[in-house]
Amino acid sequence: MDVSYALIADIVGSRELPDRRLAQQAVYEALGRAAEGLALTQRPYATVGDELQAVSATLADALALTVRTHLLLPEGLGLRFGVGVGTISEIDGVVEGSPGGAAAHPIQDGSAWWAAREAIERAHALQDEGRSYARTWLRIHSDAENGSGGKWGEREGLVNSLLILRDQTVFRFQPRQRRMMAGLLMGATQVEVARREKVSQQAVSDFARGAGSSLLEVQKILDGVAARSGRGGGE
Repeated sequence: MDVSYALIADIVGSRELPDRRLAQQAVYEALGRAAEGLALTQRPYATVGDELQAVSATLADALALTVRTHLLLPEGLGLRFGVGVGTISEIDGVVEGSPGGAAAHPIQDGSAWWAAREAIERAHALQDEGRSYARTWLRIHSDAENGSGGKWGEREGLVNSLLILRDQTVFRFQPRQRRMMAGLLMGATQVEVARREKVSQQAVSDFARGAGSSLLEVQKILDGVAARSGRGGGE
């Protein structure tokens, strides 16, 4: 069975934003940058209202899209993500492209989307419970467990624990620290990041070894767990 990784995102506190159109454009731009180089079978696109969706070929790239977006969004804007693992099927017909420039895409259904919906609702519930930093959650549908030997159930809890730590760290970063970390996670050298931010390479190095080290370590563990989950149908 082919396993897919569906992502649903919505804008945090969208109704309170002074300029929703401008905010939506900033979100589209951040998602577009975050998607660069990732194995996405469907790039981020807008659906209804402030909701967006995407599909990744791997769990690692699905999680990479979320952390990159959190880091790239301008101050005052936030997204919630629900990541669902399961199956995806296409229904006849297509939806036109979004204002962010995404191409038309097929209408889809399946357990990966159902799981993603449960996941984003859980992320929202965590915020309502007082964990305002909780922005990402993973849910694995039972479809993905078939033939997996129970590996997914164990990893769901581990990944969500790591996502809580990751999101809390990102939430505490200052805007410049977010931009620097985004650059580092997206493959830029410390010299390139320093040039963009008009700081010394030593300042970027100190950040990576200091305040940024915890996020880099959590992301390294997440990448390892996601890699062991394999591509498509698992290990």
